[in-house]
Amino acid sequence: MWSPSEAAGGAGVTHPYGDPLYAEALSAIGPAVMLPEWGSFALVRPLPGGAGEDATGPYPRTPIAADADLAAGLARLAAEGLVSAVFVPDPLASPDPARLAAAFGLCRPFKTHLTIERARGYEPTRHHRDRIRRGHRRCRVERVDLAAAMPDWRRLYGGLVERHGIAGVAAFADPYFPTLARTPAMVALAAYVGDEIAAMTIWFEHAGVAVSHLTAADALGYANGANYALNDAAIAHFGDAAVIDLGGAAGAADDASDGLFQFKQGFANAQVTAQLCGAILDPARYAALSAGHETGFFPAYRG
Repeated sequence: MWSPSEAAGGAGVTHPYGDPLYAEALSAIGPAVMLPEWGSFALVRPLPGGAGEDATGPYPRTPIAADADLAAGLARLAAEGLVSAVFVPDPLASPDPARLAAAFGLCRPFKTHLTIERARGYEPTRHHRDRIRRGHRRCRVERVDLAAAMPDWRRLYGGLVERHGIAGVAAFADPYFPTLARTPAMVALAAYVGDEIAAMTIWFEHAGVAVSHLTAADALGYANGANYALNDAAIAHFGDAAVIDLGGAAGAADDASDGLFQFKQGFANAQVTAQLCGAILDPARYAALSAGHETGFFPAYRG
């Protein structure tokens, strides 16, 4: 089995989700605190009612170096006067769950990531193989420059946001997409039906792991199997990657009945679990803010 510790690091190359440029992309959430002890960063958020600030990791997950000094990173955040911090460590680019659990006050299973381990071969289900062939017959997949294709990407992703009522960070306020287009690691592929872009996907590769970041399609794309062709083409594009991380279900829930989860499951041959890790940095203020909010959510005062 693939070990998460194998994927962390990367010969000194910064993971795209830990890069200062990615912190800039997410600046609408709040300013970044760089965590050199982890090779990553946290974003500072104002608390409701102006009661202070807390921290969260970058969307959708936080890479943490395998040899990270977890305590020193949390101490740095505490020194910023933050009440708490919550992260979803990247399950393929972070310390093992036992080390995370020892450092954070909260560490629990959060979300299943569906993966393809190359050593096991790539063999989609029969259903998916049929849809992939149909998609490639009807669509032409090409690598595109995300900046040049930005109007199409905004149209496609905007449609996704509207259809599913996406709000919060995943709605991606500027400067997210323009900054993403400047990130060298990001690779965009487009599926054309005739001369029209009907679907696009954004991926990157780091330390032997290729990651599916975002995908969106319009009605023309869905009708012609564009997402199947796109996913298959991206998996082929990153043919040297030891592991393909397809992500999990839509939203924060771990729902095996979710349509997106089932779509990804048809490509996958393995899976890995991401953890939710939280730390109380100022116990007195946290207790005062959380009084009456016993919901199991972390931090409780945001529940």
